[in-house]
Amino acid sequence: MKRVFVALSFAVLMAGGLTGCGEEDLERADFNAYFYFPDNNREEFLGRVKGLSACQRAAGARATSLNMSRSSGWSYICCKKTSSSSCESKHK
Repeated sequence: MKRVFVALSFAVLMAGGLTGCGEEDLERADFNAYFYFPDNNREEFLGRVKGLSACQRAAGARATSLNMSRSSGWSYICCKKTSSSSCESKHK
């Protein structure tokens, strides 16, 4: 079982490296940031930001401005923007 886990972990790490989705690359990427209200019926576009951590901060700042705690159920999605897609991949 341990060998399978190690092999799987290695495969996941290698796949991330091959696709260019390493942590460092995500901090250099452009993202479209979206905030989702607790009822999940409403999405709000927060704008375009540089880096995954900036996207996460934008969502947290929006929740704070609405006096929402994390336990209230709000969420967010960071869509990696490329020249060919406005949402190549989704991240949190």
